[in-house]
Amino acid sequence: MECSSYALLGDLCRWLGLNKFMPLQFLRKLKLKRKPSSVSLLKQCMTHGIPSVPGVYLLIAKHRRFQYPNGRSPVYYIGQTKSLNKRIVKQHSVWHARVRSGKYVIEARHEYGGVYGGRYCYIQTWPGISPEKLEKKVIRAFMQRYYAPPVANGAQVWGWVEKIHFRKSK
Repeated sequence: MECSSYALLGDLCRWLGLNKFMPLQFLRKLKLKRKPSSVSLLKQCMTHGIPSVPGVYLLIAKHRRFQYPNGRSPVYYIGQTKSLNKRIVKQHSVWHARVRSGKYVIEARHEYGGVYGGRYCYIQTWPGISPEKLEKKVIRAFMQRYYAPPVANGAQVWGWVEKIHFRKSK
């Protein structure tokens, strides 16, 4: 197959919604010792057997791609936790309460989840890397690809993520 055939196949997969890993392409350049989990529906998280270990989780809109300065992505939040299971289940319960009540819920990640639906994936930490360091690494990769942090992370990440030199993609 030629390169153009692969591009057409990728477009077809995106159109059909077959490629669940499309939102995570920005992670390809990172040298992660653990692969990200598959992208799953947040409303089914209690049946997924999410491990109770430290890691980073990504919240992903179900049918929406957000406009960033250098492209569009359905990822709206990247966070870290000491227990992936507890945090992801909590995200679901707060998001579900937001949907039921129709009321605003203080934190942006919950509001985005309530309005745009929710999918998630996670990356477990490994010896030698804390959830905080892994989170910075993942957010930095996102910012290098899209030139901005995820919409629900807010502006505070600009202050603690190392300086990034953006290069225009050709």
